Amino acid sequence: MNAMSAPPPVRRALVNGPIFTGTQVLHDHALVLEDTRIADIVPRAALPPKQAWLDVDGRLMVPGFVNAHHHAYSALATGCACAPSADFMAVLENLWWKLDAALTTDDTRLSARWTALQCLQHGATMLVDHHASYGAIRGSLQVLAEEFECAGLSAVLCFEVSDRHGPAATASAIEENVTFLPTPRTNKLFGLHAAFTLGDATLAQVRAAAPPDEGFHIHCAEDALDVTRNHNALLARLAAFDILRPASLLVHGVHLTDAELQAVAQAGCALAHCPDSNMHNGVGALDLVKAHALGVRVVTGTDGMHSNMLKSYKTAYQLARHLHHDPRVGFAETLAMYHATQALAARFFADSTGRLAQGMRADIAVLDYRPHTPLTDDNIWGHLLYGAAEAAVHATIAGGELAYQAGVCTTIDVPAMTAACHAAAAQLWQRMRG
Repeated sequence: MNAMSAPPPVRRALVNGPIFTGTQVLHDHALVLEDTRIADIVPRAALPPKQAWLDVDGRLMVPGFVNAHHHAYSALATGCACAPSADFMAVLENLWWKLDAALTTDDTRLSARWTALQCLQHGATMLVDHHASYGAIRGSLQVLAEEFECAGLSAVLCFEVSDRHGPAATASAIEENVTFLPTPRTNKLFGLHAAFTLGDATLAQVRAAAPPDEGFHIHCAEDALDVTRNHNALLARLAAFDILRPASLLVHGVHLTDAELQAVAQAGCALAHCPDSNMHNGVGALDLVKAHALGVRVVTGTDGMHSNMLKSYKTAYQLARHLHHDPRVGFAETLAMYHATQALAARFFADSTGRLAQGMRADIAVLDYRPHTPLTDDNIWGHLLYGAAEAAVHATIAGGELAYQAGVCTTIDVPAMTAACHAAAAQLWQRMRG
């Protein structure tokens, strides 16, 4: 019996809009897709006469956005009332630690599905997620992976280890990080909450459990209490337990000193800036301009506040100018942050670079933004900050699949998910109230 031949690859092109590859702006070009990959980027005139194509009607095409720090587990907290919180510790105790202790496996699944939808609606095709569901630890990362992959997203996952729920839960959290296995679309880091919730014995266990080439994903100096409760030696303590690895991702860094920022730069760690979350929690703000000047590789995320990366970039840009009282700063630093964030794709996936390039995974955002002034290599960041950041995303292509277009998601049953989230959130809030 002759073997059945494989079906021919599906080949189509995106046309009739400017393309920002991540490094340059192209006009009158086409993005040619073949199954899951970008087959080529060619002048529109070079397309074969019978080439199937999608007309983007003048809209700007950009690489799918990378979110360097997200919390999908926070999804069902929208609208949840909690006791008034006078400081950051109270925010944790009154809301987030009650939430993660009450989450079920089904809650985690719905939270991931809703977050995936939000990512697609905002053109994000990869997220680095920091998970906590102390009510249902075992297998939670696999649940996240299934949901993100089903939606078409790439993800980097971890479970945040903390001593706050007792030794048995700590051991289970460590095991969840160790036993979770990556797939071609899902990679991993080793998750830690924050050093002030981790004893030396736990950090020693973590150091022994984490492979030497695996990075950590840890909240770091988000609030001043993370500094004071580590006896004003936070970075030194992390270094003593081999947390400051080149592959590690430190999050926030709001209260790091100049010397500590230099230590982060020397260690080669990435530092995730989450400006919307920092302002929301009233913890202060990372000085992006200073961190950049000290050589820190700063990336950006949303910290569960939302999934709109252009919003995060614009907030960071405006915040930098506000902190320095100087309209000359922020532009170059946020552009460098964009490039560093997008580059995380190549760090975790062999077929992704965070850019639009031949042979790479077809992760593309079509912004509902038609440039109304000249668009060039030199001014693309200005167009994104001042124009596209205020626009919606028209379409998101994830791995070559048109996952979202004009308000319609093809990879998620949105009405069914919304109804399930509504019911699950009501039950979750009741459990949180005890």
